[in-house]
Amino acid sequence: MKPSSPEPEATERRFSPAEIAELCGLPAAVVRRWIAQGLLVPRRGSVEEFPFRALGLARALADLWRARWTAPRIFRAWQLARTVVADADAALTGLVASIGQKRVTVRTPDGRLVEPGGQLLFDFGEVARRARILPNLRSPDDWFQVGVDAEAAGRLEDAVRAYERALASGNAEAHFNLGNCHYALRRRPEAAAQFLAATAMQPGYAEAWNNLGIVRGELGDRDGSIEALRAALALVPHYADAHYNLAEALAVIGDIDGAKRHWRAYLSFDPNSRWADRVRRRLQMPPLDRN
Repeated sequence: MKPSSPEPEATERRFSPAEIAELCGLPAAVVRRWIAQGLLVPRRGSVEEFPFRALGLARALADLWRARWTAPRIFRAWQLARTVVADADAALTGLVASIGQKRVTVRTPDGRLVEPGGQLLFDFGEVARRARILPNLRSPDDWFQVGVDAEAAGRLEDAVRAYERALASGNAEAHFNLGNCHYALRRRPEAAAQFLAATAMQPGYAEAWNNLGIVRGELGDRDGSIEALRAALALVPHYADAHYNLAEALAVIGDIDGAKRHWRAYLSFDPNSRWADRVRRRLQMPPLDRN
């Protein structure tokens, strides 16, 4: 998940219902039923765009659907799962543990197996699975894939632990993904450190420079924010989101003329985005009175 200003979703990959269906190997009508049931929720301000986390939810829903769970059954079980798992997304993905069970069973984000009502179950199958699989997870590349899967499923703390084990690979993307997880968990200093590490390891990583600029700005480092965003644009001059973020950063320090240049650039590259009207309003801002 890539953070953006003013909301974390702005630079995140977006998926249409048709794309979710294709990526999960599902009929489009099934995905539409989940949307109508409220199991998949679109991005704010949109009816046809879904955030990255929706893909992880859809994969969990696909497992339930292939086990012949109907949308109403999933919804009822989800309501029960939410009595023991506060996070709605984690409650939904945790329902996969119910497949093959006679009653609703939920896998919590920390790995416990519980029933609605809070009854903790001893999970013989999970103990055996961990004993079989975990010793084989020796390489950083293995842990990176574990992190990717956990992040897609919304299990961010698990993803953090996995990505930390993947850092030994020297893979800049492991630092980048770890930064995104820290950001989603509202750990701004940790996120900034990981984005900076990604750029140090791979100086041409424009997305990492962009995200570093965003987090630095939120931490109050205005000069550092502008420097990082300029670095992103030096690498990818048509990077619309970096233009937007740099414009916002310049506006904060009172450089309205500079901000307008980058807002115009943003519109030239992404004129139909959900932020386009906001940018057009920004362009109506009067010039700064320097007298």
